[in-house]
Amino acid sequence: MINLNFEPVWEMVRPVPIVTIDFGNGNVIKRTLHGNIATYVCTADGNVLDVLPGLYQPAVYQKRLQDLQSLFRYVYDAKYYSGGWKLASLLPARAKEFHVRQAEALKANQPQLVLAQVPVDGAKLRVETVKLLAADKVPASARSTQPVAVRVSGVKAEEIAGWRELAEDTQINESVRRLQIHTKLAEVGMVKPDAIVKWLYKEVLHADLDDPYLGLGDVLFKNYPFAEEDAGR
Repeated sequence: MINLNFEPVWEMVRPVPIVTIDFGNGNVIKRTLHGNIATYVCTADGNVLDVLPGLYQPAVYQKRLQDLQSLFRYVYDAKYYSGGWKLASLLPARAKEFHVRQAEALKANQPQLVLAQVPVDGAKLRVETVKLLAADKVPASARSTQPVAVRVSGVKAEEIAGWRELAEDTQINESVRRLQIHTKLAEVGMVKPDAIVKWLYKEVLHADLDDPYLGLGDVLFKNYPFAEEDAGR
């Protein structure tokens, strides 16, 4: 789905921490520690339209990516004709409006607004555009279908979606973290990812990129009994 609809780019913002525990007698385990991820959806010139923070259940993630395709068309005032989509001018004010209104909805514990494909008023030919609507105002013909099932590394997506931790992460992403992101993007406008990456990882994902221990310093050192001896070496 991503390859067909986006130009995917992967960027590592810092090496993933790896912890090694040696139990002796050749028994050693290695595990990654406190990694995290964010999905930026950007314009062709690299400005951020929106961000999906952290890990998501597969179906919700795919649905949100579909929504952000609609956001791209909304911000570019795109129209759909029989031959396909045609972009008009870029309207940054629409991106701001989207984030302001979504933040307001989340603060009020209301359903998020929907970007729906609807007919252009008075159009004689088949012409449709994207509008920002309340969920209960979306025409039945414009409501999206359920995402198709996918497989990841031999595991069914529905099995992954059943993981309690992933469900909890998705819920936090869609409420607390998305509110932070909408509020920030409403404030700063359309910026490059580099302008918000440190803020995003520190304030939203709680993985400060400038902290060598990613916020785990207290856990690692607070009760360490040999701290003074080590410091004297």
